[in-house]
Amino acid sequence: MIRGFCAVLGALAICWPQGLLAQTATSADEVKVGDRWVYESKDESTGYPKDTYTFIVTSVSNDQIVTSMTVKGKTGSPLITFGRDWSVVDNGLWTFKPNSGQGIPLPLAVGKEWHKQFEAKNNQSGAFMKGSIVAKVVAQESITTSAGTFDTFKVNIQEREFNTADPSKSFESEIVTWFAPQVNRWVRRTTLVKSDKRTRSSTSEELADFSRDF
Repeated sequence: MIRGFCAVLGALAICWPQGLLAQTATSADEVKVGDRWVYESKDESTGYPKDTYTFIVTSVSNDQIVTSMTVKGKTGSPLITFGRDWSVVDNGLWTFKPNSGQGIPLPLAVGKEWHKQFEAKNNQSGAFMKGSIVAKVVAQESITTSAGTFDTFKVNIQEREFNTADPSKSFESEIVTWFAPQVNRWVRRTTLVKSDKRTRSSTSEELADFSRDF
């Protein structure tokens, strides 16, 4: 399954929209070499912690962001190529066309929806997958993690994907992403993956630390 590689309104709702939307309109252009985000993941089925991993931007172009990814306690730092909306283009194991569709297109506003389709090739086995994404911004929320408190857009993503050689091998994913314009990335994400109506994995990820050259 191609997703494994590597997820307070109240009075604030009155003053968020104008300022928050202003941030989203420019934050994509602010990604710079050296920007860094650290995430901690957890298995939601057992409650046990999983990996701590770090993304560091190594290069930026008009249409792509390249990062190195390191996992605590493991060797190697594979390069992962993203589109400017943080959709995966190539993570080493899978190559996506045009991309994975899981990115967050700016600017955001509650009620915004988008639909994406993609193809994916496994760079080792040669397997092909096809998939589709339906996403909607459902709320603005204040989220607190060990990295701080952030004003976020909550985005619900429904994903379906299947093996082109055997369409019976299909997966459905429910992904909830809390995107924070302040750090130009998500600060929390949950991913529930099902196959044959059975839960295959349930994980959560939270921003633990970050550093950006504003």
